[in-house]
Amino acid sequence: MYYAPQPTPHFGFMEWWFAAEKLVENPWFLTFIIIILVDLATGFLKGFFRNSNERLNSTTGRQGLIKHTVIAGIGVIFYPLVDCWGLANFANLFLMFFIGQYGISIVENLGIMGIPLPNWITDNLEKLRNRGDNNEAKK
Repeated sequence: MYYAPQPTPHFGFMEWWFAAEKLVENPWFLTFIIIILVDLATGFLKGFFRNSNERLNSTTGRQGLIKHTVIAGIGVIFYPLVDCWGLANFANLFLMFFIGQYGISIVENLGIMGIPLPNWITDNLEKLRNRGDNNEAKK
């Protein structure tokens, strides 16, 4: 009738460290980091294009760097912690969500630069749709 007590999971620093070492092998995490860097690059480069209404601004750039660094830091800290709990699939879901968000941001940056995109993309992205309406009104 008596059951043996279940051992509680041990979440020490070493377990977290071992889980953090596995990040290098995770393709979702590598994609997450690469897409953050691509978004930073396209966000910076869009200020150099004539088609862009946005210009380089050190305050905006600094805010973007801080935002991207915080999100990457959350991913670096959050993933190993959740992996220690045995919920690595939820951590991958977190990474996939941000990969999608950054992918949208990259497409918006490309559209702002004036790179031609299919109509179904520009119609569904609010920043680019408003930009298309402004261009049509100018003609």
